[in-house]
Amino acid sequence: MTQICILNERNRNGCTSCAPTCPHRIAMQGLNGKGGRIALAGAPASYRHLTLNNSPARESQSKAYGLLEKYVSTFQRMFDADSERIKSLYLFSVSPGNGKTTSSICLMNAYIIENYLGSLKRGIQPTQHPAMFLDINEMQTKYNLATMTNDEAGLNEIKTIIKRASSVDFLVCDDIGLRGSTESFRSLVHAIINARTTADKPTVYTSNIPINELATVFDARLADRVRDQCAVIAFEGESKRGKR
Repeated sequence: MTQICILNERNRNGCTSCAPTCPHRIAMQGLNGKGGRIALAGAPASYRHLTLNNSPARESQSKAYGLLEKYVSTFQRMFDADSERIKSLYLFSVSPGNGKTTSSICLMNAYIIENYLGSLKRGIQPTQHPAMFLDINEMQTKYNLATMTNDEAGLNEIKTIIKRASSVDFLVCDDIGLRGSTESFRSLVHAIINARTTADKPTVYTSNIPINELATVFDARLADRVRDQCAVIAFEGESKRGKR
């Protein structure tokens, strides 16, 4: 079954009657699931149709979603250089699997949509790569394998990831509180966060570590960088994995 275009909610008549060759659908989701701004952001394929409205976490996290909707309303600030910056968010819960990653991707998709439609409305060219999903656990695994095997190509891939994550307009940094990372890997994460906070670029972090305990995972300076201009939203309840 073909998934409805992610712009469906923003189309007065819906997108069910739109042709597969609709230029807006292609711009957002590409052709046959390849290309398009949503896919280029790097989230897992099964999450690429998600919005705050159709998110499977919405019902169980209704309080958090009220705050997330208010946050999304600030995305229009990207078009006003004189407005207050878009703040960063720290999505936290002690229990894993209760919707933080899903919700962070919904926010990322919302940012991509706002960038695309808002740019067209203002007669400017939409950004091709406005947002990025960065799985810290996956990045650490790639880094460990590359360093253990002296894989130059793998290390170059890590460098590319760091450069893009440092400069992209909107970043989701998933599982920022990962324990057991080496000092050299922490320095890479530190470089990304430092670059983004210095440039006032919004970042959405997900973590099972309270924000005031990040210094026990990373150093105090990195923890301070994460807290800078960052609002905390708590997710409640037990893990919902396997129930979606």
